[in-house]
Formats: sequence, C-alpha cells, structure tokens
Amino acid sequence: MILAIDVGNTTIEIGVIKDHKICISWRLQTDQGRLADEYGVQICQLLRNQSISVSDFEGAIISSVVPSVGRELSKMCQRFFYHCPLEVSERLDLGIRLLVEQPEEIGADRLATAVGAYHTYKKPLIVVDFGTATTYDAISPNGDYLGGAITPGIGITMNSLFDHAALLRRVDLTVPQSIIGTNTSECIKSGFYFGFRYQMQGIIDQMKSELIQKCRIGNKLEVQVVATGGFVDLIAEGSKSVDHINPNLLLEGLSIIYHRHQAVIS
Repeated sequence: MILAIDVGNTTIEIGVIKDHKICISWRLQTDQGRLADEYGVQICQLLRNQSISVSDFEGAIISSVVPSVGRELSKMCQRFFYHCPLEVSERLDLGIRLLVEQPEEIGADRLATAVGAYHTYKKPLIVVDFGTATTYDAISPNGDYLGGAITPGIGITMNSLFDHAALLRRVDLTVPQSIIGTNTSECIKSGFYFGFRYQMQGIIDQMKSELIQKCRIGNKLEVQVVATGGFVDLIAEGSKSVDHINPNLLLEGLSIIYHRHQAVIS
C-alpha cells in the first residue's frame, strides 16, 4: 500500500493505493501556513476513520506545484509514515519522453496526468486538466510529451470577475438552461459555462490539427481526449470533443510512476 499526494495551488489530493488501485481518496484545502505535524494529524485521522494503519504503507509519492507545502508534506511522510517520499520531477524515469525546451518547468501534476493518460489509453492524446489553471497537454502515439497550453482556471477567473465588479453577486456555476440569460445570475452562469466549454472545444480542435500534422497521424479520430480535474464533470460532461472523463487520472499516474521507480531501483 502506498500514500499518493498531489499538492495543487487550491487543493491537496490524497490517495491510498493498493495493488495499483485507488482504494480511497480525499481532498484538503491547500494552506501554506500549515506545518508537517498539522497535516500528519489530519491525514492519520482520515486513515483511522477507514481502519487503515500507517504501518500498512510501504512508501509514498508526492507531486507538488507549491514548494513550501510539498516540503511540509515530505516531512510529514517521514515523521508519521517513516518513509521518505518519492518526489515527481522530470529527472525521474517516467516512461515518457519530454520533448519540450525546458522540461524542468513542467508542473509535477502535468507530468503525473500525462503518465497516467498514456499508460491507460496507449494512444495519441490530449489531456485536459481543470485545476487552478486549465492545462492542455499533447502526447504523441509513442508516448512523447510534446507540450501544451495553459489558461486561467475556472475558479480564479470567476473570483476575479466578482472581486472587480461591485454590482455582480457571486453565483455557483451550474449548467444554464439557455445561453440567453434572463437575469444577471443566469447571464453570468451562461457566460462562464459556454465560455469555458467552447474555449475547451476550440483549443482541443486546434491542438488535434497540429498533433496530426506533427506526428503524421491519419485523422482526428485517432487522437483521443481525456479530461480530469475539479470542474471536469460540469464542463466536459456530454461534450463531443472529450472521449474519456477520468477524475482519478493524476493519482493513477502517481501510482504508475512510483511502481516504475521501484522496479528500476530493485
């Protein structure tokens, strides 16, 4: 059994993985003021609630885009689980080649989702991750990471509008009945929902065209699109542009990276 942790700018995802399968997972709010002991007490309590003991774990893996929190969680793994966690970076043998100018700048979360996606679907892929930023990553038929695109995420875009428009009240983003809103709340929902959805579809379509040309792929149907992240069910559900929705893609990628590393060093 291994402990898999992804530290994002907004949330921390924690998964328990046994026999390469995710048994259970939780999300915590990312807080740069919290210390290793505080995280340790909370995570151990979550495990105890599921009758899981820290002694059951053979190791841990962390991907982090918030260095200070990643360091505290690394200390937590050593102090509470007695394991020095494997930290995801471009220096590991990931099983995919990173064909970009500066691989050290690729976020650990993007590396993990790319690994999870390619090893799961074994096809040329576009991976869409709805996180604090929405990322789009292109993967070749041979598993080469080719780069991608980054756009502002849904949550921070909505917060920016509400923070700067005094007369607009915050709304929860849900699927609107029509693109033509009949009140301010519905207009906001319509603008955000259709704006993000058509942005996604437009980027996917352009990226498919470039991927086909770059990799000499026969047609667009050969390129599969897998979506993940916090808003995936809302934005990607029912879209003809998305072939697979996999909310566990990142944790699956962490599991693959961990076990690959263990095989290399053993």
